[in-house]
Amino acid sequence: MTAQELNDNYEYKITKRALIKEFPFIKDVSVKEEAINKWSGRIYIDLIIDPFAFAQQYGFRVWWPIINALKRGENYMFPYISMFIETWDRVELASPINKAMDELMYGIHKSPAIPHELKLGKELVIGTFTATPSSLPPDMLSPQ
Repeated sequence: MTAQELNDNYEYKITKRALIKEFPFIKDVSVKEEAINKWSGRIYIDLIIDPFAFAQQYGFRVWWPIINALKRGENYMFPYISMFIETWDRVELASPINKAMDELMYGIHKSPAIPHELKLGKELVIGTFTATPSSLPPDMLSPQ
């Protein structure tokens, strides 16, 4: 499967739209082309997130190393969304959010409402979460 075939796939489009709608802090969903065919039963996706919208939605602070990286103009990528949370109980806070995202994707994948010929044939799973410098709120931007 090519990247274009994936982007044109109905199940992928529905999953992407549903993730962005249900979790407004997700700004985009992408897949590295080499990851599409790397594993037989799964495609690992990258969720581009706004960590500040995520923090506001769930009532916590963004972890300071992420803020510093974004201020330096660097993307911050991590396989666990809990790493974006500045608190000692970050895993417990993130667990229900991760579970909800996984259940949403799995539900779409297994949905009988999607005809077999429009399905991917592989399960979409979260590979990484990425924050980009463009997500910095205006009050955190350094004066140029």
